[in-house]
Amino acid sequence: MPDLPLNGLGFFFDDNPNPMWVYEISSLLILKVNKAATESYGYAEAEFLTLTLRDLRDPSELNALDSYLAENTLDLKGIVHAGIWKHKSKSGNLIYAEISSHDITFKAAACRIVVATDVSEKIRYQEEAKLKEQELEWTKSSLEALINNTEDQIWSVDKETRYVYMNQAYRNKIAHLTGIEPKEGDYSYLHAGYDEQIIKTWNSYYSRALSGEIYTVVNESIDPDTKELLSFEINFNPIYNEKGEITGIGCFARNITQRLKSEKAIIDQNERLRHIASLTSHELRRPVASMLGLIAIMDRRNFFNPDNKEIIEHLLTVGNEIDEVIRLIVDKTFMDHLPGKYQAP
Repeated sequence: MPDLPLNGLGFFFDDNPNPMWVYEISSLLILKVNKAATESYGYAEAEFLTLTLRDLRDPSELNALDSYLAENTLDLKGIVHAGIWKHKSKSGNLIYAEISSHDITFKAAACRIVVATDVSEKIRYQEEAKLKEQELEWTKSSLEALINNTEDQIWSVDKETRYVYMNQAYRNKIAHLTGIEPKEGDYSYLHAGYDEQIIKTWNSYYSRALSGEIYTVVNESIDPDTKELLSFEINFNPIYNEKGEITGIGCFARNITQRLKSEKAIIDQNERLRHIASLTSHELRRPVASMLGLIAIMDRRNFFNPDNKEIIEHLLTVGNEIDEVIRLIVDKTFMDHLPGKYQAP
């Protein structure tokens, strides 16, 4: 172990830009310190020389320091890289220091000379990067859960119309309609599950979006199990990179079959109401007016007046006309909802 004359190595010790000190192995007392150490840790040189290694450590690492020294002090020869430790300055600020040391003899005592490189900014950057990565992963997981817990189909394709992303609803829908499980990297719709006309239709859809158009279409398909006609409202949105170039398409599809049925039911109901209004205003008003006219000319003082017989016969005819109109109104109001007739969902 060399007896190092530190006073003759100012360029190495006193003028080193990294904090350095010499401590006695047996007592851990700091015997020598450079200017960079006093500036970084905030102690005057005289104060520094009253401290031990334990005084520089963050309280959370004192036990780890004791364990490290107990296991390694007697065997530490030559240069040793002890890793990164938490130090604290005089003001209590946390300093992350990467410690390297070498054994020396100083003032006839067994000592070690230490270089404590401040890596606080590096550690903070790493911690911030790790936190951002965790936040990004959480956001990604939350988004995945949201996207995959909807019945709406979401997918994207690249410029070659190859699948880039698909949510579970879309995978299930394509597998159900075609019997083929879609995979990332496959060419969208270029497989045995679709005929040439369908492929042509979808290529047309994608071409419009790849040209920069944002638009919506309604696409129909037949459910292979129920043979029901299904209607899907599909949104196409070009995807741009940071240069403003189109790199693919984001697609969103929603099953609107029930919505269209409901809309049709409302239209049918409104049509029935218009027909009923027409029957009421025209077909019913005429016989009612006739009935009122006949009643007005009836001889109500002499019911047995021979003229009343003809009036009564006309009233019966008018009554039958009113009854027929009422039957038509009832049919339009109720009969369309009997079994076998279309029913609104």
